[in-house]
Amino acid sequence: MGEVIINAKITDDLKGISSFIDYTNFNRIINKLTDYGEIITEGKLASLINFNYRLNASQANMVIELLVQIQAISKVYAIAQKGKRDLDLEFISNIFSDVNNPASSPSFLSIRNLIESRLNSQLQQYNMNMNKSNTTMPISINEIHGHVQTFSDLINNNISTSHKARHGYIMGSLHDALVIILNKINWWNDKTYLKFFSNEDNSTKKGLSVITREPRLTIFEIGTNIDKVVEFFKSISIFRTRRSDQDIEAKPDDGEARLIRGELRTSNYSDKLLSTPFGIQYGQKIDEIIKDIFSGGTFVNSEDIKRIVQSLYQSYKNDSNSINSDANKTSSVLVVNYILQQDYGIKRFTEEFLYQDRKILFAKFFAENKDEIEEFLIANFIIFFEERFNSIFRIIKSLDMKQYACAFIMKRLYIIKGEDLPVFGYFLIKAIARYGKIKAI
Repeated sequence: MGEVIINAKITDDLKGISSFIDYTNFNRIINKLTDYGEIITEGKLASLINFNYRLNASQANMVIELLVQIQAISKVYAIAQKGKRDLDLEFISNIFSDVNNPASSPSFLSIRNLIESRLNSQLQQYNMNMNKSNTTMPISINEIHGHVQTFSDLINNNISTSHKARHGYIMGSLHDALVIILNKINWWNDKTYLKFFSNEDNSTKKGLSVITREPRLTIFEIGTNIDKVVEFFKSISIFRTRRSDQDIEAKPDDGEARLIRGELRTSNYSDKLLSTPFGIQYGQKIDEIIKDIFSGGTFVNSEDIKRIVQSLYQSYKNDSNSINSDANKTSSVLVVNYILQQDYGIKRFTEEFLYQDRKILFAKFFAENKDEIEEFLIANFIIFFEERFNSIFRIIKSLDMKQYACAFIMKRLYIIKGEDLPVFGYFLIKAIARYGKIKAI
């Protein structure tokens, strides 16, 4: 991994975390934190990280610390309620879908307003505790440094912290969160910043966080960090898959190797359908197709997919039947194959691939076009389903058998993928139900 932003320590931490976190789970965590427009409590963040309850507390904390290190999230503190710890810890997500223009995101504006609101309150509390006559006076950064050092020394020596040091530490954490969200080169001259702080640091120290004294990143650099980390987990996943396949080829009867690849996932279920004449004849073939669909797909540039999606959507809007042309069918299969590997749903798909007129608010665009876009997606998924299961349905002709086959495939999908079924996996299930004329889906 590149050492410009991701350093050796983070790389080592990633290798440790990769023993219990894979690409799919880490990517899902990142997606949950992307454009998160609220302050996140410790408990809430833990539930976002450990969403499938597979991690123990130590493992979840390792993931949280990694996210803090790459500044994907910022720690902010508040005075704890009486009888609790000295400070309450909360988090702010610094992950935005548009790193080049984060201010276009409502979540960015929400976070900025929340930080400013806290600073307004905390500035007055700080100045009152320092016995200053003017409670709106900006705070010297050098003064905050002193409080941060005092607080850290007292905590490390298990000594009760002073009230002044606690308030100084809180201001330090809010300072670091504010500077990231300001996202400016000369943030120390920003009007909002000057309302709360006076910065006398020399130029070599200005780029360091007040709390950690680590170099502070821009939102673009944070996005670059995240991309690198996601790519790291993806490469680990590919490596593991290849190693598993090699082991299975060497030991075709080795149950443990088959379990690594996921082939024994269904062995815990007693699926009587596999014992039916249809299951005996087609069950293995259907399972192979399902596993192949979710095996990773082809690597296609997202910009290429965007152009294809927009062309398909325009064609669909002009004539919904045009999507069934041979040329469009090829494009549909490519698009569905791509989005089935992504861990997001129709809203983010719309924003990334179909939202073009920036004069219209995205929320309005999505509300007005959601139903049409959903139908557009299902039409593509039906084409994809027909193509991938062509070897099954070119033999089956009667409607009753087609319905049975579709119900069989849907059940095998649920059993094989279970909770790992991505959001767009449910679009595939809807498409199968539509294709087989199965109601109540």
